[in-house]
Parts: sequence; C-alpha cells; structure tokens
Amino acid sequence: MPDNVSPVRPALRTALLCALLFAGTVLVFSRASNFDFLDYDDPSYLTDNPQVQAGPTWESVVWAFTAPNDYWHPLSWLSHMVDWRLYGRDASGHHLTSLGWHGLNAVLVFFLLRRFTGASWVSLFGAALFAWHPLRVESVVWITERKDLVSGCFFLLTLLAYTSYADRRRTGRPAAGWYGLALLLFAAGLMSKPMLVSLPLVLLVLDFWPLGRMAAEGAAGWRPLPGLLWEKIPFLALSLVVAVITVLMQNQAGALVLNLPLGARLGNAVVSVLRYMGKFIWPSDLAVCYPHPGYWPAWAVTGSALGMAAVSWLAWRQRARRPWLLAGWLWLLVTLLPVIGLLQAGFQAMADRYSYLPLIGVVIWLAGAARELPSRRAVRAAGTFLAVTALAACAGRTWSQQAYWRDTPGLFAHALEVTGPNPVGEALFAYASFSRGDVATGEQHALRSLEFDPNNASALYTLAGVREVQGRPVESAALLRRVLGLQPRNSQAGYQLALVLLRLGRRDEALPVLHSAAQIRPVLAEENLRMAYRLRQKGWTADALVFWDIATLLAPDRAEIAVEYGLALLESGKVEAARDAFRAAVSRDPSNFRLHAGIGFALLAHGQPEAAVQHLQASLAGAPGTVEVFAALGRAESQMGRFDAAAAAFERGLALAPEDPVLLRASAEALARLRRFPEALARYQRAVAIDPADASGHAGLGYLLYFNGRRQEAIAEWRTALQLDPRFPGLRDKIDRAAAAEGN
Repeated sequence: MPDNVSPVRPALRTALLCALLFAGTVLVFSRASNFDFLDYDDPSYLTDNPQVQAGPTWESVVWAFTAPNDYWHPLSWLSHMVDWRLYGRDASGHHLTSLGWHGLNAVLVFFLLRRFTGASWVSLFGAALFAWHPLRVESVVWITERKDLVSGCFFLLTLLAYTSYADRRRTGRPAAGWYGLALLLFAAGLMSKPMLVSLPLVLLVLDFWPLGRMAAEGAAGWRPLPGLLWEKIPFLALSLVVAVITVLMQNQAGALVLNLPLGARLGNAVVSVLRYMGKFIWPSDLAVCYPHPGYWPAWAVTGSALGMAAVSWLAWRQRARRPWLLAGWLWLLVTLLPVIGLLQAGFQAMADRYSYLPLIGVVIWLAGAARELPSRRAVRAAGTFLAVTALAACAGRTWSQQAYWRDTPGLFAHALEVTGPNPVGEALFAYASFSRGDVATGEQHALRSLEFDPNNASALYTLAGVREVQGRPVESAALLRRVLGLQPRNSQAGYQLALVLLRLGRRDEALPVLHSAAQIRPVLAEENLRMAYRLRQKGWTADALVFWDIATLLAPDRAEIAVEYGLALLESGKVEAARDAFRAAVSRDPSNFRLHAGIGFALLAHGQPEAAVQHLQASLAGAPGTVEVFAALGRAESQMGRFDAAAAAFERGLALAPEDPVLLRASAEALARLRRFPEALARYQRAVAIDPADASGHAGLGYLLYFNGRRQEAIAEWRTALQLDPRFPGLRDKIDRAAAAEGN
C-alpha cells in the first residue's frame, strides 16, 4: 500500500503502526512467558546471585559497577535487580520484561528505517522482520541475555539521536544538545554490553548513507570529511576505554581463548559472516552452541572469502546508485567485528545472540530494494504478498524455536541433534542433566564429550561431581585438579576441590586451594554461610559443619561466623572442637559477648561448670543476655551446688521466656533443692501444662509430689511419664516400690 494513500493522519498512523508492531512482537514471543529459569548461566546471573536478589540497593549498585565479571555491564545488572525486586523467583515476570524490551527495540528499528527510507510500510516490514526472526529467540527467551536487549535499545536510541544531530547541523540549527544526548546514550549502551564498541564506525556508515555527510565532489565521492572524524573522537574514546576494560576482565576471568591460532580465528571469522547471512535467509538448525571447528576446510574459507569479496565488489560498484547496499554491508561487518572471534572469547564459532544488531544490515538491504520496486499495482501486490508470507513464516518458525528453551536438558539435547559432533554441547548437556539429579545421563555425556575433547574443562568438572556422588572422592579430586590445570582461575572448581579434600580429611591440602578460590571470587564465604544456614535449619548439622568450616577458613576474622560454627560443633557433639573454635575467636575479639557465651556453652557441655560460669557472666556483662545464656548459667551453678545462684539465673531467664517448659522445670529443680516446695511445685505444674508430652516433666513433678507426701498423685504422674517414654530409666521400679508401699 503506497504511503500517500492513507486517509489517516500521519501521527495517528505512526502510533497505530507502532502499537501493532509492539503487540505483534510480544505475541510472537509470548510462548516463552511461562518458561522457568534455565540452569545455563541463569543461576550465576539470577537465581544464585545474592547481589541481584538484594534488589537495587546501594551496595548492590556498587557491586554492579565494580565487581569482577566476565565483562562490564552494570546497567544490565540493574535491570535484573529491578526485576528481582518486582517478581522474585517468578520467571514469568522476567520473561515479560524481556519481551517489553524487545518490543520497544522493534519500534525503534521502525523509526530508524523510516528515517533511512522515508517509507512507513517498508519500514514496518523491516522492523517486523528484525523483531520476529527466529535468530532473535536466544536473545529474547534466555533471561541472562537481557544485555542484548538493553544494549540494543541504547544502540538504536544513539543512532536516532545522532541522525537528529546531523539533521540540525545540516540546517544550521543548534545541535550540541543532540550530540551530547547521543554520547550519553552510547555510554549507557556500553554499560549494558560492550559489544557496542564498534558503534562509532556505524556512525561513519550513517554519514555516508542515509545522511549524505561524506564529501560529495562527484557522485562517487568517498572521502571522509575531517570534521566527521573529529566528531567521533569522544565516541571512540569511550569505545577504547570499554574495550580495554573488557579484554582485561575476560582475560582475568579466563574467557579469552588466546591459544587458538590466529589462522583458525581468521578462517572462522570469514566463514561466520556468510553463515550468519545464511541463517538469516534460511533459519534452520538453530542451536544454543555452535562448536568451534578449529581450522575450517580450505574450500570453506576460500569460498566464504570469495563470497565476501563478491558482495564487497558489488556494494562498492553500486555505492552511488544504490548506497544502501554498501551501507548495509558495512553495518553488518562493523557490528560483527567485536564478536567475530578475532579475540576468541568462549567456545563458540558463532552465536545467534551475536546477530541481534548486525543483521539489521541485511534488513537495510531488503528495505532499500523494496523502495526501488516499480510502483505498478501488480508489482506492489506481489511484494506485499511476499512480505506477509516471509513474516508469517518467521513468526511460525520463531514460535516453534522457543519450545527448545523450555528447559535446560531439552535445549542442549536439541543442540546435539542439529550440530553433529559437539564436545561443548555434550558437556553442557551433561552438566544440565547432572544438575537435575540425572547422574547416569550426566556421566554418559561427560564421557562422550571427553572422547571428542579430553581437555574439555566443563565435562571434567561434571564428571568430578558424578564421581563424588558415586562415592569416589579421590577420583573426583583428581578430575578437579585437571580442571584447574586447564583453567587456573576457575574459582568454582577450586572451591569444589577444597570441599572434596576437606571431606577426605586433607585439610592442609584444602586450605591453600580454598584461599586461592576466595581471592578470585570473594563471595565464596557468603555462599558457604548461606549453605550452612540452610543445612542447619533442616537439621543436617553434620553436613552444615563442612560449610561452616570453609566459611571460617575464608573469613577467620568474622566473629559471627565463629559463633555459628562453634554452635554447630556443639550440636554435633564435638565439644572440644567447639571450645577451641570459640577460644580462638575470642582471642581476636575479647569483647564479643556471643563468643563468651559460646565458650560457656562448650565448657558446660565438657563438664567444666566453674570455667563456664566465668564466660557466661562475661557474656552477660557485655549484653542483656538471652534465655539460652541464663539457662546455661543456672545449670552451671546447679552443678556446683550453688542453688541460690542457679534459681536466680533461671528466674532471669523466665522473665524473658515465662512459658519455656524446660526452663520452668530447671527452675523447679533448683527451688526444690532450696526446699521452696510450693514454688517448685507450681513451676513443675506449669511446665507439664505447657508441654504435657514431656516425660521428664511428669517424672520430676512426680518426685516432688512424692517427697511432699502426695504419693498417689506422684504415682499417677510417673505412670503418665512411663506411658510417654516406656524406657524412662528407673521409673518402673520406682512405681512398683511406691505402689507396694501404698498397698496398691
């Protein structure tokens, strides 16, 4: 439909087209809205990331800008933090946010193409093709890849601001504000994903077409004006800074595979350009991981190089008549440059997500070609039919492609189906299966990955986990050492190795490994604390001790860790170890009342009530005290026969917890020793009324009643205690003797 036949006012028509495009984009990707998080990167980014789960607090914002990661993308982190504050672990909300970002990007592409071509319907087709193409699935459906969407939004906004700046410069109007806005938006884009470092070159492409800012002395002129280059210096400076930061961070994280030969990287770069174009034209066999072949066959590299040369020659020859050909081709090459693998980061030969912005260059070709179609009605009708058919095919293929992202094992199983021999895919499938508890499948695919590549660190790591689960910790440790030999900065492998060594009792070996891992990843201490708390809450104190042990080693100066560690040791019956742990900690922090209380608990359990009293009183001198401290102090005083002091301690405890049956019973026993029988009897009766299932309470009440001459009532209480606990020591004989004495 020609643009000049619509009766609708232009502004309203634009709003309707944008609404239609946004809604259509959200609808096409709505299948994924109910998918859960994946086990692939989502844990480290979201589900196991305490900084993200804290929401946009001051501490988490500082972490987003300063913490070591694979690369710098603080604004993407902030996007996830806001989502977690809004939705928590409900993955649907996170997916809906991603759909909103992508829908917005579709609208921005529409505005950009319309600025390039001046044609609304052609631009609508191009924007829909960009948004609905199956290659977008990875960026949109994978929550971790939110950075593609956020950075893409700022990329497109930067270009729109820059075109406004260029238009105002051409007409002599003030333009500095638009220039500053473009620079600010570019900085935001770089803080979302550093892939945008090549954007200054894209601005030069736009200067050629559609802005026409290149020297035009002659129709085919291609001499950059010096002023255009000076304009780009601030943009280039930002790119340079972020590029250096990214290389340093990826090198520190071990993500740069610099040992891959330059020839292999160049060959893969040449082949990948045409592979991306091929996937755009015929989007079949899309996968989450395309294995790097090392060296491509000579015929593939040569053929791809010739293909690129042919496209370049054609675009150059047509630069005057059809400048959009050269502009689209340069857009594709320039935006692919940071991810084409010349600096190989990761394992992949290519990735669908890397095409999010580059393939807009191909869309520019299609939009430019559509503008040149003859205006005859038949041609336009045929073009419209082809456009609608292409969009319908893309939408259908995108809908079906989303199904593979429903869960992690299915995602990697599909990758293995469509990519052939794939050691990386096998390793990822192994890890996903093992993480879900399928040990046999995890072992099978880890071993298969190692058949292809004996040095696949991911497969070795998964196999180490399998061996530990199978009760073969020595083999697990050996495999983890191989992982660290390949990836010395793999903190997770170092942490797991230390954990295995601790379980083997090889603490001296574990300690340096653990400290090395903690230096690489300082949050390990916090992770161990959380794990220890969870296990202890479930009653698995013995398992929790391993994590308390690690947390204590990683943060020896943190008194709260020492306290909890000592308490866990006490609960496990390791009284001497608990006492030693408390004493070592209190030597570093002698004023810490909780540590003194812990030492008191340990000494009391170790049969040293006099020493226990000293530490318990030191604890009370530094703080008001807790029920547990007063109860322990009362028991210690009772063991030393100081029943007045014991009764006073129990009384202070009851002031804090008047309905505590154990404390009531202990208080009653101390009062009975002082021959304050009415008070003792009242305490026992309250204890039994609060906890009628406590056999000790009924037995104690029976003894007190018996000594006060109320023998029938005493026998009844003893019988109740025996019903509750048939093996209560000595109680059956006591009942028999008392009954005989009473003639019953």
